[in-house]
Amino acid sequence: MNHLINKALAAGFTRAVWLDGLRIECEARLREYCNPEGCPQHGSNWVCPPGCGSLDECAQKVRRFDKGILLQSVSEMNPLIKDLDRYKELNRIHNFRLRGFLEAHCNNDMDVLALTSGGCVFCEGCSFPAPCIKPGLRMNSLSAYGIDVGKLCEMAELEYSFRPDKVYYAALVLVNDWVYSFNTGPCPTRKVPL
Repeated sequence: MNHLINKALAAGFTRAVWLDGLRIECEARLREYCNPEGCPQHGSNWVCPPGCGSLDECAQKVRRFDKGILLQSVSEMNPLIKDLDRYKELNRIHNFRLRGFLEAHCNNDMDVLALTSGGCVFCEGCSFPAPCIKPGLRMNSLSAYGIDVGKLCEMAELEYSFRPDKVYYAALVLVNDWVYSFNTGPCPTRKVPL
């Protein structure tokens, strides 16, 4: 998996950690933020409720996996300026970076679940409510799945916080097949405590 981590870093991610033995919780308290009043994306695409499914359905999808790669993009910010457009642009860059990574390293035969901050950027506009055009490469929302990114980063021994001088974006690519496709020797993995 060293090869895959190196590819992620070369793609522009600040940090990449292979995680083995994952047991991810999908928490209702986090999913509560995904509602028509709290998020303009609600009801407009396949990666946000109701398109992504109920929290139970999301949890069932996540439970199929026990390994994956956690990818992080970290950017410096001017703490004196609250620039929402800059935050959005950095999130978009992070998600296009993830898109490139998935396109380069995934194929339709692989069992992959990509989760990220924000939404999917694979299509110009989401086909919702018509069927998803690229369901195997869809980038689902970590928030919509009720995943606590802070806990996830802590498991991976990565810094994650809300600071005025830095912004952290995370993506988790859960996999069942990469171990065999990219096994090129020992990999620095983090065995997550059960």
